[in-house]
Amino acid sequence: MTLLYASTFTKALTRLTAAEQKQVKITAFDLAQDEAGNGLRLHRVEAAPGFWTARVTQDLRLVLHKDGEHTLLAYVDHHDAAYRWAERRRLVPHERTGAMQFVVVAEREQDAAILPAVQTIGAVSGADAVAHAHEDHATLSARPFASLSDDQLLDVGVPRDWLDAVRAADQTSVEELFELLPDEAAEALLDVATGGRIEDHVAATAVAGADPFAHPDAQRRFRAVAGVEELKAALDAPFAQWAVFLHPAQRGPVTRDWQGPVRVSGSAGTGKTIVALHRAVHLAGAEGARVLLTTFSKPLATALADKATLMTEALPERRERLTVRALDQAAYDLYAAAFGQPSLATASQVRTAIEAAMKEGRGAGHDAAFLFEEWDEVIDAWGITDVESYTAVPRLGRKTRLGPKQRESAWQVFAFVRDRLAARGLTTWADVYARLGQWVAAGKGIGFTHVVVDEAQDLSVAQARFLAAFGRAGGPNALFFTGDLGQRIFRLPFSWAKLGIDVRGRATVLKVCYRTSHQIRSIADRLLGREITDQDGLIEARTGTVSVFDGPEPVLALVKDETSECDTVSAWLSAALAEGFASKELAVLVRGTAQLERGRAAAKAACADLPVLTMHDAKGLEFRGVAVMALDEDVLPDADRLAGVGDIADLEAVQDTERHLLYVAATRARDRLMLAGVAPGSEFLDDLK
Repeated sequence: MTLLYASTFTKALTRLTAAEQKQVKITAFDLAQDEAGNGLRLHRVEAAPGFWTARVTQDLRLVLHKDGEHTLLAYVDHHDAAYRWAERRRLVPHERTGAMQFVVVAEREQDAAILPAVQTIGAVSGADAVAHAHEDHATLSARPFASLSDDQLLDVGVPRDWLDAVRAADQTSVEELFELLPDEAAEALLDVATGGRIEDHVAATAVAGADPFAHPDAQRRFRAVAGVEELKAALDAPFAQWAVFLHPAQRGPVTRDWQGPVRVSGSAGTGKTIVALHRAVHLAGAEGARVLLTTFSKPLATALADKATLMTEALPERRERLTVRALDQAAYDLYAAAFGQPSLATASQVRTAIEAAMKEGRGAGHDAAFLFEEWDEVIDAWGITDVESYTAVPRLGRKTRLGPKQRESAWQVFAFVRDRLAARGLTTWADVYARLGQWVAAGKGIGFTHVVVDEAQDLSVAQARFLAAFGRAGGPNALFFTGDLGQRIFRLPFSWAKLGIDVRGRATVLKVCYRTSHQIRSIADRLLGREITDQDGLIEARTGTVSVFDGPEPVLALVKDETSECDTVSAWLSAALAEGFASKELAVLVRGTAQLERGRAAAKAACADLPVLTMHDAKGLEFRGVAVMALDEDVLPDADRLAGVGDIADLEAVQDTERHLLYVAATRARDRLMLAGVAPGSEFLDDLK
């Protein structure tokens, strides 16, 4: 007997009160101890073959499905609603794909009310419906799936009972239709409705005799558990449901033996962080494994650690083999263990050294701003220690050409800076990573067998070099990266392959967005274009991404002054609160610290105690509703940043990171998004109109 639980059960559980959830979990744990349910008061649902109910309280009922080999926790609700849910469903393998599905019984008045077009189909066959659709172009336009054949619909997992209903659905009813179909079918049809091809979504076909619960699409909605502890961990986790129920496109990268460095990318909200978590836990399952799960900031690492703790609640041996830390924190600890604690130079100390060098007459022909940027993005980043190396280094993102004399003049300053830092016992982060890379290359271990990096688009050159050295010294699955080039906001681009991390042939793009509504994602994607190409020629296509839910259109408000902006945003926040949004589910985001007061004023006017953050600080976070404020002409892109660019021709790279900032801010929103500023507004908003 195998005990499973369904995503429909975990969704239903979250809608109950805390006291009710506790009672349901006790009943579920009793079932886990005795999967036959002998100790429970079970009642067969006569109108739904295979379904049973278990009494939780006088009114609550746990819906089970039992077939002799499997006992499934399917749903939970109050008595009448629980029975009604079960009576309207069948649990069957799909005839074409073999994936186990809940199929909603279509021949009911409730569905006729949702899909009025179904009533007009009558006894018309699927083929006749298609022919009729071709005869009437207006009907075809109003019904986006009218021309799809039985085979096309079956290939993407549409149940046979729903073929005619799908073709009859008009544009006003497709959202309700998607709620009634299995996820894989709904995603395919949503892509078709928004201009995609149904051929891109043909589901895998199971081999004869295969377990229908083992199909990749079935594993999105059903999970087997090994006893009470694993069930308890799953049900107690206050953690996004899709962290447990993986999409097939997510599961593949997690479990595959890649034989080299891997990069998983995708638009915001496509589950890259979840893939990184599952990959780390998967790798930790091997005897002798020591896995580092890491990212670029401490807050994000803390969030990863919390999720990893939940995922390994019933897997203590994997938890023991898994370390979660920010990359700089991990590097600092490794360096301290190997060489002693480093004394790190600050940016102000470097600037002071540059100014001292210039006072001595070094660096003629250059200004201090350019020299600091050149130090930060070229000299220190690439670990350059002599003028010959400086001549040969690729200056990606630094488009001003420097002749030999200009480089020699600049190098006089950089040599001075290196000597001063060394004399004072100071080192830089780039030096820390360089020395660790040499340590690994010399055959010295760092205590880890695998490194999984989330938000890898913001790796520095020095970090990438160190990881490349680790990858060369480790096994074929030593390195795994997740990230989104469209969210690169901290670093200029560079070639991974030239540093020793070649993911060509092992790069995959996720296309299903779970976090952000179709309307918000569609607007945000306009900021980045249809595809992004990295420095190694790998293309990340932004097209074909599908959000699994809809929401209201984002609101764009360009007003006459800051007072009007405050009034507009506070009214939007107040409306969300009145609709039942909690304060912690809302956020106000601004470009930088100079605009924080504008955001706080709007939150105060709405009487809302909610986060007011800079766009950088919001990276990795998510909220049900987000208001992005102060999108003024001279705020985004940041005027001070543009004015301070020492390399005048380097504006394009700066513009790109500023554009990515707005993309990051907009995609922190799940359901509601407002973009506000003083007219005429940021130039980037022109792409959204």
